[in-house]
Order: sequence, then C-alpha cells, then structure tokens
Amino acid sequence: MGGRKWYFQMKSRLFYKIFASYLVLVVLVIAVMEFYLTPKIHDTVTKGIEERMIANGRIMALMPKGDIIREIRELASRSEARVTIIDADGKVLADSQSSGQLMDSHLNRSEIQEARIKGQGVSQRYSRTLQADMLYAAIVIGDKENIKGYVRLAQSLVNVSGSIEHLYRIIYLTLFLISLPSLLLAFWFARNITAPIRRMAAFTGKLRAGQRPAPMLMDSGDELAQLARDINHILEEQDEKVRLAQEEKSKLEAAFASMVEGALTLDRDNRIDQFNRSLRKMIGKRYEDILGKTPMEAFRSVALQDALLRFRESGQPVLEEIVLGDDENARIIDVNITAIQDFPGEETKILMMFHNVTRLKQLERMRMDFVANVTHEIRTPLTAIIGYIETLQQGAVHDPEKAEKFLQTIHNNAQRLNRLVNDLLTLSNIEMGETKMQLREVAITEVIGEVLKTVAPQAAAKKITMEENLSEDIPLIRADRDRVFQILLNILDNAVKFTPEGGAVKITATPKDALTVVIRIADTGIGIPKNEISRMGERFYRVEKTRSRDYGGTGLGLSIVKHLMAAHSGHMEIDSPLSQGTTVSLFFPVAIPEKENPTQG
Repeated sequence: MGGRKWYFQMKSRLFYKIFASYLVLVVLVIAVMEFYLTPKIHDTVTKGIEERMIANGRIMALMPKGDIIREIRELASRSEARVTIIDADGKVLADSQSSGQLMDSHLNRSEIQEARIKGQGVSQRYSRTLQADMLYAAIVIGDKENIKGYVRLAQSLVNVSGSIEHLYRIIYLTLFLISLPSLLLAFWFARNITAPIRRMAAFTGKLRAGQRPAPMLMDSGDELAQLARDINHILEEQDEKVRLAQEEKSKLEAAFASMVEGALTLDRDNRIDQFNRSLRKMIGKRYEDILGKTPMEAFRSVALQDALLRFRESGQPVLEEIVLGDDENARIIDVNITAIQDFPGEETKILMMFHNVTRLKQLERMRMDFVANVTHEIRTPLTAIIGYIETLQQGAVHDPEKAEKFLQTIHNNAQRLNRLVNDLLTLSNIEMGETKMQLREVAITEVIGEVLKTVAPQAAAKKITMEENLSEDIPLIRADRDRVFQILLNILDNAVKFTPEGGAVKITATPKDALTVVIRIADTGIGIPKNEISRMGERFYRVEKTRSRDYGGTGLGLSIVKHLMAAHSGHMEIDSPLSQGTTVSLFFPVAIPEKENPTQG
C-alpha cells in the first residue's frame, strides 16, 4: 500500500513532467523533420544530382560534336542520365533514348534558354511523355559568344523520391527504437531522483557557509524547487559581490591605463608586476624590459633606488625629483612613492607615480632667462640715460661740447630701448596672431636685391664681399613681401655684424622641389658651438652674452625670424661648424597658380 502511495506521489510530480517533456521533444523532432529536415534532404539530394549532371555535361561539351553523337549511348550510360544533343537553332541532333529527328525543337525549353544566356541552365518539370518529374541540365557547346549547340542531360526524380522516402523510414524507425529505452530510462530516473535530492539538500548547508557551487535553476513545486531557491539565494548574493568587485576592478584598470602620468606597482619581492602605457612611453623601453624587473634594472637610477629605500624604511610617502637618460636626452621626473591599501588575503604593494616635468622645467628656465634678459637689456640703457642726465643736471649742461656728447649718448640709448620695445611688440603680435599677413605671389630675387642694397653700406664699411647666386628658374613664393624683407634683413644684418673685416657673405636661392624654395645665407664668421644651435631663436639668447650688445642687437632678431617663417608655413635651419662660418637656410612655400590649386573648384 505504501509503495503504491509513493508511486502515485512520484507520478503526480516528476514522472509526468519528465515523460511529458520527452513526448514533447519527440513531437518537436518529428515536426522539425517534417517541416525543415525533409525539404532540406530533398533539396540536398536534388542539388547533388544537379551538380553531377552539370559536371558530366561540361565534360561532354568539351568533346567534338561528332564524337558526342557517335558515343551518346555510352555517355548516357556513364552519366546515368538521358543525353540529348541540340544544335544552336534548337534542332535535336541525337538522343540517347529516341531518334532525334522525331523530336520537336528544344530551343524554347527553359533550360536551353538559360544556358544560352548563362552558359548552363537547369530546370525541373513534369514530363508528360514519361509521366514523371524530370530534372534537366543544359550546357553550351562552345562559348556564349559562339554557341555551337547544347548538351542536355535529363534524369527522373522518381528514384530520388524513393531514396528519400527510404531514408525517412530509416530515420523514423531509429527514432522509434530510441524512444522505447528512453521511456524506460525516464521512468527509472524519475523513481530514483529523490535520493540524490536529499543529498543535495544537505549540500545547501555548505552553500550558506560561503562555498561557491555551480548555479542550479528550477521552477517547479517539488523538492527540487526548494533546493533551487536555496541555491539561488546564495548564488545571487555571491554574484552581486563578484559583480561589484569586477566593476571596481574595471574602473581601476581603466583609470590606471588612461592616466597621463606613468604608474607602476611593485610586489613583495620589489619587482614590477604591472605598469601603464604612459610609463613605457616616458622611459622609451620595451614591455619585456620593464615587467618583472626591479626599479634599478628598469630605470638604472641610483636616486630612484635611494627614494625607494627611504620609503621602505619610513613607510611614509616619498616625493623625489630624478633625472633619467643621458645629458642630451635627459628627462626630469617627479616620482611619488606610496603604499597601496591592503586587502584581506592580498600582499602589500607599492605604487610609484611618474610625472614628466621636463617641459615645465625648460619653460621655467626660459621664463627666468627671459625676465633676466629683459631686465638687463632695459637696465643697461636706462642706467646710461639716468647717469648722463644726472651729470647734465650737475652742471655739464653749461658745457656745450660735453652737453652735446651726453645728449647724443642719451639719444642712442633711448633708440636702443625703442628698438627693444618694438621688437618685443612685433614678436608678441606674431605669437598672438595679431600680425596680419598679406600673402601673395612674391618674386624673391627682387626682395633679395633690395635687402642687399640696404646692407651694402654696412658691408662696405667692414670690407665684406657680398656674393649672390640666384637660379634663373626660381618660382614665385607665396608670402608677405614686407615680412620677407624683414626676415632677410635680420639674417643678412647678423651675417655682416658677426663676420670679421675682409670676410664674405654669400646668398643663394634655388628651388628645393616643386613646392619649396630655399634661400641660404652663408658667412665666414666664427660660427656657433653645436650644443648652442638648438637654442638659437629663443628670446634674448646669445652664444656670447656681450657679443650682440657690442653690435647694438636686441637678441630678438632670430626669434622674430623663426616665428615669421612659421607664419609663412616655412621653417629655418642653421648649420654652423665652429670657426667655419654660419649658414642659415630659409624654406618658403612656392605660390601655386589659382588654376592649379587643388582646393579650387
């Protein structure tokens, strides 16, 4: 009685569910076969026959037409299809199963028409003569431009249908044979499932203790539903914790990777276990040259190693300025060393942040130099002006000869201040884009001629030879004529000033390529040290601090030239071997005629 009661309980819960699911699955399989697999099988078999017929037809089409007609029965036997030879006008020349002379014209048959257009054609239709569905494949003899005839193969689909039906019977029989043991297996599974459920219910106690199982989902009213609810409760809590942890990790990784500053972390063994792209770009090393290395191995910096040792000894954040690289490629880096907050079960790590302040230091140095130079440049003439005015006030004004001499000195120094202020205003206007450039076609040879006339008296006074070598095919440049004059005057003025008496200054102008004209001004002066050339063009920068002042220069000429060349979309280059003279090259863009300008129209 108890066994029967248990049977009905099982039957009311799991048995019907499993059995019903099985029946639904069988019905679905049969439905899928009927509505999806059956047409697919039919199409696949038909397609295979079609491809085989086309392949055989192509082989036959390569044979001479006479050979095909003579061997038509043999060819039909080999291809297991009816073969018909048709001329270009649709007349049947031969047929493997009947006399071609008794057959109607085949020109209008769909497979022939398709072959005439595409080179091959296929059709499927019911044959009243054979009272069966037939598959036809036609191949052009020759080519589409010169059709000599057609080879047509035909095969009955009755055998295909029979093969498919035979396949269906095998499949359905297999399904039926599988279904019987499956029913028995389902019954056995339903009867014995309660035993593992009890064991699994005990396992849920471990889940609540913090262990992480595989998820188990179930929607029913039996023991499995209760077990599923317990499992889901625990898994939901664990999944939420994991999700939050993953989100935080992703945020940290994204922030770490996208930081402008370089960053790395050290493990307990003092080795780099992760770093970002900015650090690799900052120090210019490969991935494998950083990962797993100690800071000393990766950076070769004693100052950095000392800072790290100080941090380990004190445990307090350390901020240190270090220099990486050699003198020519030195980079000034601010390094901040801190500890990463510990997490339970994780090792203590060290975070090192690297901020490249090289550019800031350079700008700071340039600012300080600029302030010092401006102060000096202004103070020197002002001191002279004030001194001579005080002398005049003390009575020298009554001595006409001294008064005239002092007033001339005051005037010269005032002019020097005026030139300084004008140059500073010019440079400021260029940098702020307030200088209006009147760009038009300019003949550079004319401007060079005017500049040479301007500096000729100064050169003659020092017995300096002025040479010019201008190409005859120099194209017009696109520039502001007055600014080009100013650029050339500044360069030639410097060349004459710093060339010893009896020297030479040579100016050449040639096309560099189809888009650029280069003007070179070479002197025979004392030259410039190689390590100073890169700073030429900075405001007030002088190779020798007193040399330019002796000649009345403001120290802004090359800086103005540099900015004016940039405003013309050109640039300046300086080549100056020490004691061998200086060559300044100016690169100007060629003026493109309006009709040749690719941006027009």
